[in-house]
Amino acid sequence: MKASKTFQSAIATEFYKSRILPLPSDVATEVEDFLKVQHSIHRRLTADAPLIYSAYCGGRPYSSTQLRKNLHILFNLAGIEKPNGKRPRILDFRFSFAVNALLRWYRNGVDVQSKLPFLATYMGHVSIVSTYHYLRFITPLATLASSVFEASYGDLIQNS
Repeated sequence: MKASKTFQSAIATEFYKSRILPLPSDVATEVEDFLKVQHSIHRRLTADAPLIYSAYCGGRPYSSTQLRKNLHILFNLAGIEKPNGKRPRILDFRFSFAVNALLRWYRNGVDVQSKLPFLATYMGHVSIVSTYHYLRFITPLATLASSVFEASYGDLIQNS
């Protein structure tokens, strides 16, 4: 999917960096529609108002604590839980995004090592070293990585 639009966060983020996020055209359309509805309901909000804000706090962005609480409520109502029975954390979404990007690249025959700097940048990391935090070696990833390694270097290893 091609990204037709980009959105930049206007709030201070981790390490005080703003993010520019490429969005597929259908997602960008949904965001624009959401913003039109929000503006029609809350005309006092300016064009640079945060995308996710608290109407109870004068249109300021949600704090990380409040966002975490609201997600927990949503997960409880929807019955969403991890295999261990606990509710997902925000960091679990980042982990899932990072690992699924790797799985997608391996499945499509992409040179994963050359793509890691792009993943790091997209996640807002200074380097790929920070991104490695999210790249736990889960079974499907280990299987794909092993297959790629074997296809490239398997003939160098002698079985006894």
